[in-house]
Amino acid sequence: MKRVKVAKYTKEMKAEAGRKYREEQSKLKYSVPQNLLFIVREGWRYSPGLVIDMLLKVVFVTANNLCTTYTDKYVVEFALGTADRVVLGVICAALIAGSALAGLIVNCTDMHITSNGRFRFSAGFFGRLMRKKMSVSYEDTENPKNSDMMQKATSSVSSLAEAGLGTMKDSAVAAIGVFAYGGILSMLDPWLILIIGLPAVAGYYINKHKMNWVWNMVDNWQTYDRQLNYITHIGTDYKFSCAKDIRIFGMQKWLDSVFGRVFAKRLDWYEQQDAWEYRHNILAQVVAEAGSTAAKIYIVYLVMSGHIGAGDFVLYFNSIFMLTSAVREWCDKFSAYLWLSNLSNYNRACFEMPEVKTDGKPAPEGECEIEFRNVSYAYPGAEEPTIKNVSFKLHKGEKLAVVGLNGAGKTTLIKLMCGLYEPTEGEILLNGSPVGDYDRREYYRVFGTVFQDIDVLPVTVAENISGRKTDETDMPRVYECMKKSGIYDKVMELPKKEHTRLVKTVYDDATDFSGGQMQKLALAKALYKDAPVLLLDEPTAALDPIAEQEMYLSYAQFSKGKASVFISHRLASTRFCDRIILIADGGIAEEGSHAELMRLGGKYAELFEMQSSYYKDDKEGGYEE
Repeated sequence: MKRVKVAKYTKEMKAEAGRKYREEQSKLKYSVPQNLLFIVREGWRYSPGLVIDMLLKVVFVTANNLCTTYTDKYVVEFALGTADRVVLGVICAALIAGSALAGLIVNCTDMHITSNGRFRFSAGFFGRLMRKKMSVSYEDTENPKNSDMMQKATSSVSSLAEAGLGTMKDSAVAAIGVFAYGGILSMLDPWLILIIGLPAVAGYYINKHKMNWVWNMVDNWQTYDRQLNYITHIGTDYKFSCAKDIRIFGMQKWLDSVFGRVFAKRLDWYEQQDAWEYRHNILAQVVAEAGSTAAKIYIVYLVMSGHIGAGDFVLYFNSIFMLTSAVREWCDKFSAYLWLSNLSNYNRACFEMPEVKTDGKPAPEGECEIEFRNVSYAYPGAEEPTIKNVSFKLHKGEKLAVVGLNGAGKTTLIKLMCGLYEPTEGEILLNGSPVGDYDRREYYRVFGTVFQDIDVLPVTVAENISGRKTDETDMPRVYECMKKSGIYDKVMELPKKEHTRLVKTVYDDATDFSGGQMQKLALAKALYKDAPVLLLDEPTAALDPIAEQEMYLSYAQFSKGKASVFISHRLASTRFCDRIILIADGGIAEEGSHAELMRLGGKYAELFEMQSSYYKDDKEGGYEE
């Protein structure tokens, strides 16, 4: 395979990368110090013990390091007998005991942080993000820009919990080390600080140059990472829709070869990245060691010339090593602070997303009427609106059918009606008042819905229907709704009946329903809510003909006293409705009862005749064996 050529990080590329970086940073709402304070504040909110542990660790890691450094000095002097052995012995014993105590405290805080504090921090953060996602408008969650931001925020939580306070702790230890060991060496010769510090700072810029290339090249391998993730997903997730095709059509070898090709291309970039980083790491190491080596040679010269004793030699020699490490660590944390700050900005932007309106008036009681006035809706980034200048009324107690071809905008119309989307133009009214005047959560209470995409929670059948805990669920009402939806007999066959848990991937004793059974369960859930408006989006798509017919016959019963909207591709179902709207090209193409639209002889009649022809014998122009 031909090797991908490494792109040289030219001055022009560096300038462009710098421009993009400054542009991105200028758009960020919060600075690095503000975000570091945010991490500390959030850490204290969810796990005060974690913050206390980190502060204790700063103190006792520093104490341990200093005790160890001075212990070496006094042990040497004790061995050489250069001073009172009793005094030196007491000092050595105190330093050794102090070092042991400090080390014990550090180890204990480590265990507590790992087992408790970080989990509390990350769990608290995840919980807050979950609650936020459930509080913002549904439309905002579907916006690709917001989805990316939420994904970044979710993905960053573990890093913030694991590395946020830890990075600040390491930086504080390093900062104290710089001043402490710098102070020790400055007592001997202030020039030692520059000899050690400047190479360490140079090493920081070498590492920065290394990362600039990585950041600049990342677009070259992101595609391969995404492809590898996708191929791995469809090859390992047994619930993925491709799992059946892979087995039936023998696609294993083909997928394996695709994985191999993509892996080879990604590996090629990894090898180039490793080569680039290796050269920079070697250079940074050489530069850093040059400074510390020069300082060590100078210390050796001083002890050989008799300017300092053996004990001081050990103290200063160890201080050179500790100062070199501290300066290097301190410099490295600057890039880590920027990384943590960006992660914090993702989370803070997510937390600050506007939530649905909760200060409006309560939803009306009893029957409801909904009116669309010149409503248009365009999805974010779309060139044309999906719904264009639509006007109609859903009258109290009316059964309305909405039909049309795939992509005509039927489901979008339903999402606009129940408040999941806001119109791009026009307005929607509930009982004569604009929808925006209502508390949005109250407005949701008006609707019982069955959408095309149905998911269940890993709780019992009854809890899925009621949306409440078992002790808060009205069981007689659950039975009634299951009978109306047609799922009752199936549930009663289960070992634990309505108390059977769903989703096998969560519980070993759970069960999974078929597509048709899921639709019946969703209908039972909508009926349990007993909302004044019932919205059914393709509720019979996965039902067999008998179950479908039974649902049509029950439709008049369970929609009695409610306004209802029935979306279906099967036009036979529309005959049970009072009025039919045909959506085409984003607008209302035809409107009327079934009989009226058949007499009109337009698009509805054409579609109805086309579908009904498959159920007629050959004498009527239907299917002939």
